[in-house]
Order: sequence, then C-alpha cells, then structure tokens
Amino acid sequence: MAVLDVYLAEARDREHNRPDQDAAVFLREWVAEAILPTEAFADASPYSMSQSCSMLRWPETDIRCITEQKATLTPDEVAKFHAMSLSGMLLLSRLQKIEPLSEDESVMTILTCLASFTDLNDPWTYPKAKDHACSLLEGYAGSGDLSTILTGLLQESVKPLFKKIRNPAITHQGRKAIDPLPSAATAHSDLDGETKPWKYRDAYIVTVFQWVLNHLDDSSVQANWPLIIPPLLALIDDSSTKYKVKGCNFLTLFLQTCPSLLLERTGLGEIFENAVMPNLMSLPSLTEEAESLQLLRAAYPALISLALVRFPGVKHQPTRVKALDKILRNGILKGYAYAGEHIRIAELLVNQMAVLVNELGVESVKHLKADATVKHILPLLTGILAAPFATAYPPLLRVSVKAVQTIIVAAWPRIAHHRGEILKGLTICWCRIGDNTQTQLKEVRESIKQAVQLLICVVAGKVQIVEEYQSLINSDSRLRDLLVV
Repeated sequence: MAVLDVYLAEARDREHNRPDQDAAVFLREWVAEAILPTEAFADASPYSMSQSCSMLRWPETDIRCITEQKATLTPDEVAKFHAMSLSGMLLLSRLQKIEPLSEDESVMTILTCLASFTDLNDPWTYPKAKDHACSLLEGYAGSGDLSTILTGLLQESVKPLFKKIRNPAITHQGRKAIDPLPSAATAHSDLDGETKPWKYRDAYIVTVFQWVLNHLDDSSVQANWPLIIPPLLALIDDSSTKYKVKGCNFLTLFLQTCPSLLLERTGLGEIFENAVMPNLMSLPSLTEEAESLQLLRAAYPALISLALVRFPGVKHQPTRVKALDKILRNGILKGYAYAGEHIRIAELLVNQMAVLVNELGVESVKHLKADATVKHILPLLTGILAAPFATAYPPLLRVSVKAVQTIIVAAWPRIAHHRGEILKGLTICWCRIGDNTQTQLKEVRESIKQAVQLLICVVAGKVQIVEEYQSLINSDSRLRDLLVV
C-alpha cells in the first residue's frame, strides 16, 4: 500500500486512461478488504475452545482448553495496523480522484470499511485515518443517495452479523410481539461465540451501525425500522458492560430521529424500557464501581429520552410524568439507598436527579418531602450537604447545590413550605466550607449564594423572609455574608 501510495502521488498530474480506471476499481476493493479491522481486535469468547476440547473430558484437559485465550495485540502490532490503515485511507483518497466510486463496484464493502474507522474509541482507529474516512464518506454520501447508502449498509453489512440473535419480544417487522415466548432476549448467551460474530469476530460492525444511526432522519428510520431494531436490542441485552453501554448510547442517539408516533404504533417503547431499566440497579458491590458508572451514565439519558419521545406534548403529560416518576423512584432514590456511600455513584445519581426534576417541573413537588417509608430528594440532598466530611469531595457538593437550585426553580409554587429543609443543607454546608481557599470549594460557596438568592426570589411576598434570615444570622454570625436580602 505504501508503494502504491507513493507511486500514485508522483503520477497524480498525468492523465489516466481506461486501464488505469479499471485498475483503480480493483485496487479500491482490495484496499478496503485489507484494512478492515481483523478478529484480533474483537473480544475473546470465554467459551471459544478448540474443537478437540470437550467438557466431557477430564478436568485437566478442560482447564488447558479454557485457558487457551486469544492472544492480545501488542502495542507494536496495533501501531503497525494504524500505519497500514492510514496508508489505505490515503490510497483510497487517491484512487477516488482517478475513478470516482460507482454503483457497479462493491460499494457496500468500501463504505463498510470506511464507516468502521469513524470512532476514536475503537482500538483500531487512528485520528488521521478517521479524518480521511469521514471525508471520503461525506463525499460518497453527498454525491449519492444517502438513504440508499444507509439501507445498503444495514441490509448487506449489519443484518447478516446480527441475524442469529432472535429477540422473542419483537416480530420480524420490528414490532412488539403480541404473545412473546417466555424466554428473555438474553437467552442467547455467550456459550456459542458464533451467534455473536459482531462481538467475537467482526467487532467493527458496531461502529458501522453507529455511523448509520448518526445519519438517520425521520423517513430513513421508518424505511429501515426492521433492520434497526434487532441489532439495537441485541446490544442492549448483551451480557458485557461494554456492549450494554454502546446499546444504551445508541438508543439515545436513535431516539433523536425516531418519530413518537412510530414508537407508539410498534409498541417498542415498552420493550426498550424493559431492556434498559434493569441497568439502573447495576450498582456496587454486585457490580464493579467503574462498570456501574459506565452503565448508569448511558442508561439514565436513554430512559429519560425514551420517556420524552414516547409521551410528547400536553396530551401525554400524565403518562410522561408517570414514566419520569418511575425513573426517579426506582432509579435515583433506590440506587442512592443501595450505593450512596460510593461517592462517584452518588455524584452521578444527584446529577441525573437534577435532570429529572427539570423535566418534571412542578410535578416534582411530590418528591420533595420525606414520609414515614420513603426518603425523598430534599432530605437526601440535605444529608449530602450537611455531612461532616462533605468538603472532602467538592464535586458532589457542587452537583448537590445545583440540584437544589433546579428544585427551587422547578417546584417554585411549593418551595415556601420546604424552605427550612433547603436552608438547613445550604447553611450547614456554607459554615463547613468557611474560609477554605480551595478553588472548587470557593465555587461551591458561590453556588450556595446563588441558591439562597433564588430562594429569596421565589418566597418573596409569601413569608417574612427578612425576619427569618435575621434570626439565623443572630444565631450564627458566619451566615451574615450568605443571608443577604
């Protein structure tokens, strides 16, 4: 490839005849197949043993077979592939100038190769290779019919690698099954790596699917619905965290262009919710904290987006509120009760709490006050802000104060009744920070000031706020700079 690239670079100014153009067509397909990411970049199946091994043999043989892991690529091998892929992209760019891509060629093979290099999170993708791949793809998409390209990639590249996984909850048309089989979608385990070639052999196809989702619009979603839904659910239902996260992120991306009416007509909203919701309970100590953070960061935006798309407008407000309430109760509050001692988990949950409260608006009032059996959001936030060692992790304080600000704005008609709980957390946190000069804590102090000013604006005229603040100042002079009316 390097030799060809040098040769074409030196011969770029000469005119090309028909044999040159035919050679360019042949070379383009050869390069696309040569630089396609290999199986070495895919996950190693825990059950990918040699055929000579059998679980019926003696334990010593089984142990030897199970430990035959797929070799991990060395940094030198990865660098070598990066260099080869970059040479291939440069060569494809030069070949495009000699002979533009035509429908007579193996178009989908070439487009699949290019789309597989569009995500820098993939170990086989190099920044310069991605730039060339995106440039070539945009050029092809601009000169051709984008909807045809998307359908072609889904039909010829994505579908064959996902077809062995059958989700009993949906029909072949991508609709909710009326009488689904009792087995779950996850019945397709990793016992047989051949059922998941997209995971254990052709991992690049997930990036191709992502590129397709990024370029969908309303019409192409409807036209390709049966081709989109099965791989999307297969990723969400996968047993590995990496692919669950990708699936949830892809769902959020897909919902940006998915028509609400189509989601309602096919009944897929409930299927998506049931697939994503269990991830909210992937918490320490049953799940590693790092994996839990990845899952929660992907699952909450997916579920919130799903609720907003499934139930749009004023007409569906009651059902939308019910869906968001479910996420808040079964996700945020239950999750904090189980894993609130893990500081980064708590930070993420409080951050998502603010998002949910903002979407609920005044409907969030029901979640403010604690009762005999449930600890609601204001006591939860007060507990964080008033904790003795809260200043040891300023990011949690920052998102907690931000959540308080969101609550004051969203639930303003009833905030006067909860001002005592709000002031309790803010004032104790203010006093604990004191004159600490740490940058992050100074930012938290400013946020507390802003929250107090918001509270003043909201309750003004409803309560005698001046007298109340003066009483607090008299009891603790450190509050003088905070409680300024």
